[in-house]
Amino acid sequence: MTDLLLVGERDEALLNIQRFVGAREPDWSILHSVNGSGALAQLKNRTSDIVLARLGDVDECESLFSEVGSTTPGAIRLALSESPEIRVKGAHQILAGGADLGDLHKSLRAAAKVSSHSSRHKKLQRIISRFQEVPSPPVLYFDIREQLDSAAGTAAKMAEIAGRDPALVARTLKIANSGFYARPGTVGDLADAITLMGAETLLGLVLAAHLFSGMPPPGLRLDMLWNHSFEVSMLARAICRLEEGSSTNASHSFLAGLLHDIGLIVLFQNESAAYQPMWSDCAGDESELARLERENFGISHGELGSMVLTLWNLPDPVVNAVACSHAESFDEPLSVVSRSVLAAEWLLSRNGDPAMDALPPALDDVSGERLAGWLDARNGLAT
Repeated sequence: MTDLLLVGERDEALLNIQRFVGAREPDWSILHSVNGSGALAQLKNRTSDIVLARLGDVDECESLFSEVGSTTPGAIRLALSESPEIRVKGAHQILAGGADLGDLHKSLRAAAKVSSHSSRHKKLQRIISRFQEVPSPPVLYFDIREQLDSAAGTAAKMAEIAGRDPALVARTLKIANSGFYARPGTVGDLADAITLMGAETLLGLVLAAHLFSGMPPPGLRLDMLWNHSFEVSMLARAICRLEEGSSTNASHSFLAGLLHDIGLIVLFQNESAAYQPMWSDCAGDESELARLERENFGISHGELGSMVLTLWNLPDPVVNAVACSHAESFDEPLSVVSRSVLAAEWLLSRNGDPAMDALPPALDDVSGERLAGWLDARNGLAT
């Protein structure tokens, strides 16, 4: 059973959420408090898996989340805001107040999934409870996603929406005109670039541009991390195609490659004092970094990233591939998306032609011929 605590004035908006979710989740317990102090009083007697706050005052919301993190470490903290661009410290995600109730329900189910997972790992729960900065998808992503899902959606309409972010437009056109998309002539129109690259690729770039924008955490070069993530995404997509993955799997491989290090950024932002020395000591060896992360935090940045992307409601193949991107062994066979991202990350961490006996255990069934094809794809990456 999931316990959901709604915090805010008992107006029609919160009542609609309570009715909608209650009708679809009959085994959930949904409680309500009109303000932060009342919510904390309730939490003294009964813990909640999710705290969804709709408070007009940001300071009050941040104060509530700070207390919730201390007293109820397993709770996933969600802020419902009419302006989701506003930052709310302590929120695991910021949701749009005017969002469709169906989309909001999906977000709550995702939060319940993360809360359930963390409840079984107390060390992980303690780490998550301390987080003050967790990225949320930008509004632009949802607007373009709506166009993509609409029967009336077109590349021109998506280009019009993407045009609100000049930096995204510049990055998209640069990639469309790079060696990754060999075609005669110059792509100067954003709609043409979207048609060439695909709308799913644009959505991935929207999320990545948001993730890699802004002030970098101390000790981290976001430009270098972006270059690495983009190379992983392109190689993962190429390997997926070589493995006869579908176009959907290829798109998922690209997206997972772009976002596979999101957990690294979250750890830099929230645990910098402990994390920076680990990052420096590993000197770019992400396998060693993942080992130290599990030793110190109980989770690797790939596994943490998968939890953030679960909150983002990204497809399961993407979430699973990010979780597996730095792991050494697995309980179950990997999907083609997870294998592609793991292989891309591994190949890009090695110079020259690696020996067959150096393959990660999860890829030990790869033949010499297939590995040669992967290497050709890696060596053919445009710069």
